[in-house]
Amino acid sequence: MGPMHTVHRPRLGKDWSERRPDGYDVVVIGSGYGGAIHAARLATADWPDGKPSLCVLERGKEWRPGDFPDRIDEAPAAVHNELLRPLGLYKFQLGPDIVAMMGSGLGGTSLVNANVAIQPDPDLFDDPRWPQAIRDARDAGQLDDYYARVRLTLGAGPHPESGSLSKVQALFRGARARPGAETFLLDVAVNFQPDGPNRWQVPQRKCINCGDCVTGCNVGAKNTLDTNYLAIASHGGADLFPGVEVRHIEKNAAGGWRVLYVHRPEQGPPEQGTLEARRAVVVSAGSIGSTEILLRSRDRGLSLSDKVGTRFSGNGDFFGLAFNGDQRTDVLGWGAYPSSDRARRLQPAPDVTARPGPSIVAGVRYNRAGAPGARILIEDLSFPLTYVDAARAAFAVIAGRDTDPGNALDNLQEFGRRLTDFGAVNPALERGALNHTMLYLIMGLDDAGGRIELDPLTGSGRIRWPAAGAQPLFARQNSLALEHATALGSTFVENPLWGFTPFRTLVTAHPLGGCPMGESDADGLVNDRGRVFDAGGNPHDGLYVADGSIIPMAIGVNPFLTISAIAERIAEGVIAMLGGVPAVLERIP
Repeated sequence: MGPMHTVHRPRLGKDWSERRPDGYDVVVIGSGYGGAIHAARLATADWPDGKPSLCVLERGKEWRPGDFPDRIDEAPAAVHNELLRPLGLYKFQLGPDIVAMMGSGLGGTSLVNANVAIQPDPDLFDDPRWPQAIRDARDAGQLDDYYARVRLTLGAGPHPESGSLSKVQALFRGARARPGAETFLLDVAVNFQPDGPNRWQVPQRKCINCGDCVTGCNVGAKNTLDTNYLAIASHGGADLFPGVEVRHIEKNAAGGWRVLYVHRPEQGPPEQGTLEARRAVVVSAGSIGSTEILLRSRDRGLSLSDKVGTRFSGNGDFFGLAFNGDQRTDVLGWGAYPSSDRARRLQPAPDVTARPGPSIVAGVRYNRAGAPGARILIEDLSFPLTYVDAARAAFAVIAGRDTDPGNALDNLQEFGRRLTDFGAVNPALERGALNHTMLYLIMGLDDAGGRIELDPLTGSGRIRWPAAGAQPLFARQNSLALEHATALGSTFVENPLWGFTPFRTLVTAHPLGGCPMGESDADGLVNDRGRVFDAGGNPHDGLYVADGSIIPMAIGVNPFLTISAIAERIAEGVIAMLGGVPAVLERIP
C-alpha cells in the first residue's frame, strides 16, 4: 500500500545515455551539500563569455518520497554494500575505532540526516588549524553572509510547535540538573508551510511530525537537497546523473582532467568508462568518499600533498540513552503509510504534541562560557518508525543502571512499562517503556586524530584512529547523559559500542576531515578556497575539494551548515576562475 501523506515529485536525474559524448567543462563529483551548492551556483552564475557545460556524478540512485524504508524488513535492502547493493541508501563505514554513518543517493546525506542547521560559536575559527583567510572572512562578516545564504536556500527555521513537544520538555527538564546549561530550539531544514511548490518550484508537503527524518522522508516535507540546490542546478541546465561512482581522476593531455567511473544502473550490468572535464573537477563525495578517490588517484600518479587522509574527526559524536523514565516523551516515529501509521490506530487521533516532530528539534549547551574544547551540545533524537519494534524488543530486556531504585511504586510502574513493550502492539506501545525514553545525540571537540587509508584488498577507504574513544571528552559526555537520566528518573544505558567493546568504539553521523584545509601543503591538502595542493606545495589548476572532508577539526555542532557556508565561499572562487560572476537566486520564477 502506498504512502498516505506523500507527494509526487518529478525526477531530477538523467539517464547516463544522455551525457555529452565529448565530456563537460566542469564535473562535480557527489551531490551532497558541497556538490549540490557548486552545481547550483555554477549553473546560475552570469557568464559573459558563455556558460560552461556542467554535470554532477552521484554514486547512489535517486530516492523520492515514498521510496524510503518504513518497516524493519525493508531496511536491509536499503543498506549500501559494495558488491550486493552498491545503490543502497544507508552507508556504514565499519572499523574497530569508529563506525561512520552516511547517506548515498542524489542529495547525499541530506536524505538521511536530522536537518539541524546550527552555526558554531565564532571563536571556533580561532583554532590555528583553520587558515587565516577563514578567520579574516569571519571578522569581515562574510562567513555570516554565507551562513545566511544557506539558511535561505534550504528554508531552515524552528519547528513552530517544538516547545510543546514532550521530548523537548523532557530534554529541558534533564538540563536543569546543571546550573548554567543553556536550552534552546533549533533551526531545521523542514517544510512547515502549507502543501504546494516551494520557492524553487519543487512540490512539498507540510511536515506531519512523524519523526522519520533520519530514515528518509516519505512525506516530502524534509528540505533535502533535491528540493533546493539540486533543483536550482537542474533548472539552470546542469546534468545530474545518479548511479555513477568515480574511482579516480587524472590529468589529461589537453591540460584538463579525466574522470574514471563505474556506472551502475538500477537494472543491468555495471559499465566502466572515462569522462573528460575540460576545465575543472570539484570533488564533493563526502569525508570518506572524497578522500578515497584522491588516495586512489595518488596511487595512479596524481601528485598530492601528503596530508591527504589526515585529520579525520567524528565531530565528537556520542550517544546516550535515558530509558523508561517517569515522563512520557513521545519519541517514537509514526510513519507515512496507512499500513504502519499509528496515528490512524488511535481513536481519537492524537494532536501534534503526541507525535515526536522532526528527528531533532532542540538542544542544550554546556560550558558555553568556557574554551571551545570544554563545550558540549546535547540534542533530542527520536526513534524512526522503521526501528521502533526492534528497539522496544531490545530494550525490554536490556540491563542498565536504574537511577532511582529505592521507590517501590516507581519500580512497579517501570516494570509495568517494560511488560507493555515486551508484548506490545499499537496503540499500547505509547504507554510502554520506550516511549518514556530519551535518546541523546551529544557533540563536542574530539582531537581529529584519525586517518583514512585505502584497504589494499578493496581499494575503499578505512579509518584508523587508535584509542579514539579513550579521549576524556567521551567520558564527560557519558557523565552528562547519566545526569540527564537521573533527572528524569530513568535507567541509564551506556553507549553500547563505546561502553562494552575493548576498543571503546565510537559511532559518528558526522564524519569530517580526510582532505583538510590548511595554510599550505605542510598542514593541509587544500587551501582556504578548496584548491588541491600537489606534492610540491602548488595548487593544481582546476582541481577542488568542497565538502566535509576539508573541515580540519571537529566543530562540536551539527556540521552541514558550516560545510555549506564554506562551500558557498569556494564556489564563488571557482566561478571567478572560470570567468563568471556569482548570481544568487531568491527563487525560481
